[in-house]
Amino acid sequence: MTRSDLFTSDPNWTAFAEKQGYLKPAGAPSPSPNVPVTLDIPSDRAEQAIDEAKWSQDHPLSSVGYDSRLSTITVRDGTAISVKISFPARLANETQTQTQSESKSKLPILFVTHGGGWVQGTHVTEEAWLLWPLYSRFDMLIVSVEYRMAPEHPFPAWMDDSWDVLEKLLSEPTTFLSHFSAASAESSSSMGNVDIDTDKVILLGSSAGAGTAAYLSQTCRDKSIPIYGVVLNVPLLCDYRHLPEDCQSSYEQVTSSLLSAGDMRAMWDVIIPSPTVGADPKASPLLGDVKGLPRHLVFVAGQDPLRDEGLKYVQNLDEAGVEVKLYTYPGVPHTFAEFWELDATARFWEDLRSGLKEWLA
Repeated sequence: MTRSDLFTSDPNWTAFAEKQGYLKPAGAPSPSPNVPVTLDIPSDRAEQAIDEAKWSQDHPLSSVGYDSRLSTITVRDGTAISVKISFPARLANETQTQTQSESKSKLPILFVTHGGGWVQGTHVTEEAWLLWPLYSRFDMLIVSVEYRMAPEHPFPAWMDDSWDVLEKLLSEPTTFLSHFSAASAESSSSMGNVDIDTDKVILLGSSAGAGTAAYLSQTCRDKSIPIYGVVLNVPLLCDYRHLPEDCQSSYEQVTSSLLSAGDMRAMWDVIIPSPTVGADPKASPLLGDVKGLPRHLVFVAGQDPLRDEGLKYVQNLDEAGVEVKLYTYPGVPHTFAEFWELDATARFWEDLRSGLKEWLA
């Protein structure tokens, strides 16, 4: 399938978008991909906070059999970073009658870094975007990091915060979990039956969160820390000022979607004002060495300005001998999986579940 084919609109998406008012009026001119865009980050954050509060109220984790705890982990500069863990609620039941071996079965770990362009996002972001189809199918410990974001905190704060939390989880898992056991003392249930398998750590994220997961996987490889797998959903992997030549077409095509090329340029200009810094693989994992990385699942949307960098990363992984599965969703925008009514979202859910099932079987 060519990149033009990937861009051609999915009729199911078009019908949905027209009904919701997401499409520009017929005959309206398409903006140039180079027209400057101004981000209103405070307003975007406020709107997201309202949407996510309602989403959480309508979708309690208890409805899919999960419980959660919030605590903080201290990172290198002494800042306390909010971390949320989620796990099967039955393991928090102090009166369960299962045998000890059954109740203490080890859980694989999903280490989640949320999307939002490194300027917005919360623990809830990935629950709605990526995690919801997994809760009812898998028993896991999910670790979510609310890293510090731009523009208040300069690069590489979000990468360093995420790494510091991951490193503490991997190096001192018992101590790490003890932070949340203390939190459970204030709850009506215990974490005494939660045990984790640090040999099965999967890095996972959407958009900017996927870019963070890509950086973390490269860092773990450099430090000889084994990772079980990496899941990248519509990944943001490269500063637009350093995109390889064969990654330009999606920026040229996607000028008026829910996430446009102009939005992406504006975001990069905010989070990394210096073009030189954007060439660092810590900022742009697409430019990093991918040899020796763990297996990957990569999900790419056809009407996403990030499409080409996602495809390029898959190509780089494949050429380096890394096991990788690519899933494409033609004719839908960057955030398509947030719209559960779409046929493409149903396919995405099934692809994500089946890919993880193969790993965790």
